[in-house]
Amino acid sequence: MPIALFDSVSMGLARALSLHHQRHELLAANIANIETPGYRARDLEFKDALSAAFESGEVDLEDGRVIDKPSGAARPDGNTVDVDMEMARLADNRVSYTTFAEILTRRLASLKRVIENNS
Repeated sequence: MPIALFDSVSMGLARALSLHHQRHELLAANIANIETPGYRARDLEFKDALSAAFESGEVDLEDGRVIDKPSGAARPDGNTVDVDMEMARLADNRVSYTTFAEILTRRLASLKRVIENNS
């Protein structure tokens, strides 16, 4: 019987990091397009995908879907990006990413200690 090196929590954490990375790219694109007429702010809706990542560890990153998420009222040129809201979303995403990364780092450090103590 094969031994599972990483449990579903560790795999879920790794997938959470990937989803947060994808969200960061979308939010950065929103900011980059602040002057683009007709550009619609987008975000990654991944709450359900994140939950599934921790339940099964088998979540495909495609489960995080891109949605239109205006950060402000549409300007006369049709652009829906509000730089202050986007920066707040980026900061929130960074905090979540950092938290998940720290938890995963500590889990891997624990696994390393177990391996070193048993060798």
